[in-house]
Amino acid sequence: MNKEGKTIGGITFTGDITVNGPMFDIHDNQKVEIVTPGGLGERPGSGCTEEEAAGASGDDELVAQLRPIFNNNEADVRQFLKEIRGMAQEDITDLVNRWVKEKRISDYGNSRKGVLWGILNKAGLYTRSKTNWNGRVE
Repeated sequence: MNKEGKTIGGITFTGDITVNGPMFDIHDNQKVEIVTPGGLGERPGSGCTEEEAAGASGDDELVAQLRPIFNNNEADVRQFLKEIRGMAQEDITDLVNRWVKEKRISDYGNSRKGVLWGILNKAGLYTRSKTNWNGRVE
């Protein structure tokens, strides 16, 4: 690379770059991804795709609705949402059954039946009928 640097996609590189190992030159036709370690004052959502960042920030209301069903454990709610995104519908109900047995989802008052289905259905995360849900969720 020359001393005045090379500008690619609005970013000017002025020296050699090391990315987890050997040095390399950047050419106009190369795609470069810069990843920073987490926890260093990054903006929220950095280090993930735009879709993941939008999902994470848009989940606050959904998380608030689900917390009572997950014994008020926000970390479990967020992990559950992360796991079920893109999951097959029958796998979602299998996960619910497993988490009920592990006591991560409350079985008080059958909240895992109608209430959980309603929240997930409204959010578009479980699109099958309530009858289907109740037939699969123990």
